[in-house]
Amino acid sequence: MKGDRVPNTDHITRYCSGGRVKRDGSISGEAFRLRQLAGYTEEYLSVNWLEHLGKNSREEEIAQIQGVLAAKFTGGIRPSARIALLNVGETLDHVRNNSEDSRNLQVLHEPASGPPPDPSHSGIHGLRLEDALIGDLIAMTVKEVYPAKGS
Repeated sequence: MKGDRVPNTDHITRYCSGGRVKRDGSISGEAFRLRQLAGYTEEYLSVNWLEHLGKNSREEEIAQIQGVLAAKFTGGIRPSARIALLNVGETLDHVRNNSEDSRNLQVLHEPASGPPPDPSHSGIHGLRLEDALIGDLIAMTVKEVYPAKGS
């Protein structure tokens, strides 16, 4: 339900444009920073909650996220774009234990009605526009990386 906390045991994914992917294939901390777009600053970092999808395997979850992204990015997804997978609890703990202000982030369910509908859409809350270090700390917790463009 909208506003519910995503459980610490669950996983989230973040779309990362090719420019946010390092040469070695790892994800840059820039992928986990709020953006300012045409005078509008993002309120939270958009992610997708995998367990909310109710799939039987990680492959099915990633395939569904790839489909959602393909529908959102009507101009197409570049082959260099990636999906970063994170464990909620590990990420929140790492940021809290390693940030100067012991930052307490929250991951909340933020379902989007669309178009296209995105029932697993969620957000990492508690970030500020100037939080470069926090973005780097989040990037350190990426567990897996997948192509953003489905086959």
